[in-house]
Amino acid sequence: MSNEIELKFQINQSDIEQLQYYLNQWVCCDEAEFSLQQHLVNQLNLTNTYYDTEDHFLRLNGCGLRIRTTETEQSKCFEITLKSKGNSVGGLHERIEINQPLPNDKLDLSVLPKEALPNGLTQLRPLFTTNFKRQTWLISFASSEIEVALDLGLITSNGQSMPIQEVELEIKQGNKQDLLNFAIELSRFNLHLFSQSKASRGYRLLDNLTLTPTILSSQIEQSLAGLLNFWQQNEEYALANNDLIFYKQLLIQINEILINQNLQIEPDFKQWQMAIPFIDSIKQFAYCEVNNKFKLLLMAEINKK
Repeated sequence: MSNEIELKFQINQSDIEQLQYYLNQWVCCDEAEFSLQQHLVNQLNLTNTYYDTEDHFLRLNGCGLRIRTTETEQSKCFEITLKSKGNSVGGLHERIEINQPLPNDKLDLSVLPKEALPNGLTQLRPLFTTNFKRQTWLISFASSEIEVALDLGLITSNGQSMPIQEVELEIKQGNKQDLLNFAIELSRFNLHLFSQSKASRGYRLLDNLTLTPTILSSQIEQSLAGLLNFWQQNEEYALANNDLIFYKQLLIQINEILINQNLQIEPDFKQWQMAIPFIDSIKQFAYCEVNNKFKLLLMAEINKK
């Protein structure tokens, strides 16, 4: 059992090569400085099958269950993973994760702790799959070790599919502040903070559900974490529907609320504010360094509390 802490991003196809070059150079410097024997860059093929009951009992109880097949040039291994819902702020996810090896890709719940699964669980069935190539880099940053994963592939269910083109940053050793600071370093590559897990998108594809906007409430206004989630979810809705008017109204709302906050990130806030009147493309602004760096700095503010 482990506590998984990670940040999720989407990335443009045009920015992938530059990011790969940057991370390769970073790892080369680490290897030269520390003469590390472990492999700091890996290439994997991952096939994942997600299980639940017909009425989505696991999901309703905040759990996710999958079997993963991991292939490299030298080997193939199998693993069952059970995840709790945990906490999520924007694209920062923190949850309990249980991983156990399997001899093959057949579902076997007996390897999991009995108390980990919710009571009342009935017949499980495969619902959807994710298949993607993963390239990983193990990065030494400040006092932490951070794994960067680039995932490219597909989520598939009911004869339909949606693309996976994302970057994940996960703490292997260290703390959230280092994770956020490293993410700020990477924001130059136009990484768009992303709140949706692969599993949540798989369920949406399975049930033919579309993204819907979130309504602002007084409770959301009073919580910086709640406001960031509101912003992130509605930004993803605007992107999916290419609704520029909605997006501009969203950012004006966010700005009005943040003006009354005692933020210690004034220069970046000003830069973000100055960019809002000139937005003519949702995707261009949602993915830009100014927008994502500002959101990461807000996460860092939340982390300090």
